[in-house]
Parts: sequence; C-alpha cells; structure tokens
Amino acid sequence: MKQTAIMMAVVIGLSGMAVLAGEGVNALKTKHSRASGKGVSTTAEERHQKREARKNRAQGKCQNVIDNRQECQAKRIQHGINKGYLTDEETKQLQAQQASIAALENSLSADGKLTGNEFRQLQSELNEASRSIWAEKHDTEGNQMPVYRLGKNVVAKDSLTAKLASGEMTRAEAKALLKDFRRMMELKTRLSGDLSESERAALQSEYDTLLNEYFELK
Repeated sequence: MKQTAIMMAVVIGLSGMAVLAGEGVNALKTKHSRASGKGVSTTAEERHQKREARKNRAQGKCQNVIDNRQECQAKRIQHGINKGYLTDEETKQLQAQQASIAALENSLSADGKLTGNEFRQLQSELNEASRSIWAEKHDTEGNQMPVYRLGKNVVAKDSLTAKLASGEMTRAEAKALLKDFRRMMELKTRLSGDLSESERAALQSEYDTLLNEYFELK
C-alpha cells in the first residue's frame, strides 16, 4: 500500500510537471507569436513611412524643377528688357504667359501635390514659353525697330490682370489662356516669314484679334 501511494504521488507529480511544462511552452509560443506579430506590424509601418518619404522627396524635386525654370525664364525676359531685345508688346505677352503658367501650377497643385501627368503638363508649357522667349529675343524687332509702336505702352487689360492676380483661375481657364498665347506666338512666327498677301492678311487679322483680347495700347 505504501509503495502504491508513493508511485501514485510520483505519477501525479510527473503529470503536474508535464502540465506546467506544456503551459510554459504554450506561453513561450504565445509570447513569441505576439512579438513576431508586433515586428511585422512595425516593419510594414516603416515601409509605408519610407514610401511616403520617397513620394515627398519626389514632390519636392518636381516643385524645385518648376520653380527654378520659372525663375530662369523670368531672368531671361528681364535680360531681354535690359538689352532692348524685347518690345513692350513682346514683354507683356511673355510676362502674361509666365503668369498664366503660374496660375496653372497653383490650380494643379491645389491638393498639395503634383501628379506625374501634371508635372509633365507644366514642363510642356514651360518648354513652349522658353521657345517663345528665345524667338522674341532673336526676331527683327526690339533694338532693330526702336520706333515700333511709336513709343506707346502696351499693357494687359484689367480683366486679364485681375484674373491672374486673384489666384482663382480654374484649370480650364488657365489652359485656354495658354492655348491663346501659344497661338499668338505661332502666328507671330508665321507672319515673319514669306506669305502671300491673302495669307498675311488672314493671319494678321487673327493675330490682332487675339492680341486685342488681352492687351491694349495706352
């Protein structure tokens, strides 16, 4: 009887140890699982933060490219003014074109970011403006024709300056304005070439209509 009791006690003790051991293993597994889960969560969050950081850096680079190009073009226009390469009319057109690009940029970035397509759109408009600046500084006007416009001042109409200054120009309005300016530059280039009388009359009429829509002589 005594031996039986001792053996039962040993069995019970071993069973208890097994239970405790099992609980200990389960506890370790649970702890490891929680720790592992926490690690995965942190890693995912870090990856998200890195992606956002890359996006922000890309946005910053895009914005810097646009800003630097606008500043450079403003300096080129001022250089043309200082050297007398640009007439009053040409200066006002180029400055208004720059203002319309700035208005378009404000509209596109109203949500705090520029998409890839929007960035390329602004780049395209700046490329067009760059070509316009070069063309106007190298045409036969300016110093070559100092009496052009007979000393009259060419100024943007109040309706145009008010719209540009308000900062409330819609994307569609900005695009339409840029389209008109591109057309004016195209017409001006074509008018400097060899044309028949009828062709010149038609193009000059279209050019004058667009010019008078946005500018006036004072």
